[in-house]
Amino acid sequence: MAVIGIVVFCGALVGLFAWLLNRPERPKDPEEDREQEEYLTEWSKKHKRR
Repeated sequence: MAVIGIVVFCGALVGLFAWLLNRPERPKDPEEDREQEEYLTEWSKKHKRR
């Protein structure tokens, strides 16, 4: 009986992780993309190797 419980538990964990990793992406937000691009541009200017 314990073996069946362990197998069911492991199966549930595998199913949970598969669901978490394969969730649909949220829709893209152009404003957020612009903000991230601006931040990365500023960061690269600030941390540019000299």
